[in-house]
Amino acid sequence: YPLCVARHSGLSLPGYTWIVDSNIAVEAWKLLADKLKVRPVGSQAFERLRVRDGKPALGEGKELSPEHNPLEAGLFHCLDVEKGCSIGQEVIKRIHAKNGILRRLWVLEAKGPMQQGSDIIWNERKVGAVTSVCEDGGGKGLALGYLKMYLNREVFAAEGQTVSVGGVSAVVRPASYAQYPEQQEAEEEALPEDDSEEEEKRRKKAEMKARMEEWLKQSKESN
Repeated sequence: YPLCVARHSGLSLPGYTWIVDSNIAVEAWKLLADKLKVRPVGSQAFERLRVRDGKPALGEGKELSPEHNPLEAGLFHCLDVEKGCSIGQEVIKRIHAKNGILRRLWVLEAKGPMQQGSDIIWNERKVGAVTSVCEDGGGKGLALGYLKMYLNREVFAAEGQTVSVGGVSAVVRPASYAQYPEQQEAEEEALPEDDSEEEEKRRKKAEMKARMEEWLKQSKESN
């Protein structure tokens, strides 16, 4: 069909979505403007609404990318984990069954602009990264970012926390569009390792690499 109308704005706000064939896009817009007296707000305003609402976007470095799964983005209400013959269905079902999401999408509100890709720091520890940014008027900044759900193998209560993003202080608040089950203790095997454990692994790996290089050097000298 050249025109489909969905009774949903695509955000957590009331509204409709028009899916229009590009060949009649101009005529469809004129119909909206003439009959319903609507007017455009612009792509920047919609992006501000999207970020403030916490709706994930598709793209490199964004909320929906190979680095993140739909459950981390809070799309529980958009997925049917029992539906077969879909890409990634088995993995998503397994994560869903084990309550295995380790990161969660949040909205960040700051008094200054933030940069996409910036680390999110809490108590001098990296707890996440920024995926979308926009201005919110008056020089204030809005952003979306994934934060860890567990620190030191314990639940991290991110809501209301003050974090640092590129030196800018920001407050963490829930994303309205995202829906998550009640946060519980994840299974032990799903929990991320503590920073000290990761550091110890990196140290041992570096030692092993140094020993291998020394062994290769000695082998060349002996030959």
